[in-house]
Amino acid sequence: MKLLNRYSRVHIISAFIVMMLSSIAYYFIIQSILLRQIDKDLKVEEAEILDYIKLNNKLPLASDYKHQQIKFEASASNDITREIIDTKEISVHHGNYEPYRRLSFPVAVEGTVYKAIVYKSQVETEYLLRMIVGITGLISLVLFAVIFIINRFVLGKIWQPFFYTLSRLKNFDLHSKQSLQLPESRVEEFNDLNKSVTQMALRVTKEYESLKHFTENASHEMQTPLAIIQSKLDLLIQSANANQSEPLQSIFNATERLSKLNQTLLLLTKIGNNQYREVELIDFKELVTNKFCQFEELIKSKDLQTHLNVEDCKIFMNKDLADVLINNLLSNAIKHNVDGGVIECSLSASEMTISNSGSEVTVNKAQIFNRFYKGDNSKGSGLGLAVVKEICDAFNVHIMYSFGSMHQVTLVIPTQSPY
Repeated sequence: MKLLNRYSRVHIISAFIVMMLSSIAYYFIIQSILLRQIDKDLKVEEAEILDYIKLNNKLPLASDYKHQQIKFEASASNDITREIIDTKEISVHHGNYEPYRRLSFPVAVEGTVYKAIVYKSQVETEYLLRMIVGITGLISLVLFAVIFIINRFVLGKIWQPFFYTLSRLKNFDLHSKQSLQLPESRVEEFNDLNKSVTQMALRVTKEYESLKHFTENASHEMQTPLAIIQSKLDLLIQSANANQSEPLQSIFNATERLSKLNQTLLLLTKIGNNQYREVELIDFKELVTNKFCQFEELIKSKDLQTHLNVEDCKIFMNKDLADVLINNLLSNAIKHNVDGGVIECSLSASEMTISNSGSEVTVNKAQIFNRFYKGDNSKGSGLGLAVVKEICDAFNVHIMYSFGSMHQVTLVIPTQSPY
């Protein structure tokens, strides 16, 4: 859920709860005030009746007005208590039951006890309460509409610098040499955020460039002495006697392996740093066919049978990395095959599968594409499939490994280019 939507929901729900609780409290408070006013009027009538009896020594005349009634009832009992209650009585003016506030109290005239009853209509009170509830409801609706408009437009405009910063961060690319520029805002917190983000991006860019240069320089500097060592060892092997040639050859092989390992790690670093940015539409059918031709001598040396079923397939990819991808997959299928075995390759517009015969090995399918992970009796560096996986991830190609009767690596090729 987006920030503004979440804020609007919380704001409106909170306002609704507050309005409901305050409306209920407001209703009962107004009702209490109006009832106290009616009770005050009843007490005034009570005082007037008592004063009239005291002055005239007789009961005042009973009255029946629209909103007030006064009547007297003779009582044989002397235990009449004074009370104020709510009741419903038939209105002589409207002929239906209406709410009244009733005050009853005892009065005595010439030794006779009467029960004086004063009714005060609550019709106007209830009408006033209904008006208050209606007005409160209307105000609530207007308030909710105003809150929605404010959250939708005003707050959206206030938060615009934040969303702009967020969009710039999403599009920020370490490989482009453009610095992250964020405009100033009238909101202090957004300015602090922009300053922090800009400083962080600057530090990350500097550290990335430093790491990139270190990797390139270190790899280059390592290749030079390794090449010199290999050259000198080659000369020593040619001039060495039988006792010296074997240990020198072991040193030469180890040096050669170290040189290849260094080149592979450099390639992985470059792929991870997205330094192969030039992409073009690669014809996989042509590339796979050419690779099988290049490996023909190596295939014949192990007496391998090849079965190709290739169709047209094109994908946007870096040309050099596409070559490395197919090269590693095919060389892996040859290296881990058995003499007289089989290599099968099928290629369609959406999938490529390379299968090779070979003995079953115990491998963890979840880790087979990890760096330096090797199966049983593997003599490689454990980086071949790791390079393949890095290239696939860089170009949104899904890769899978399985073993049935043959070792099988499958590439699921995206139909849409991400570039």
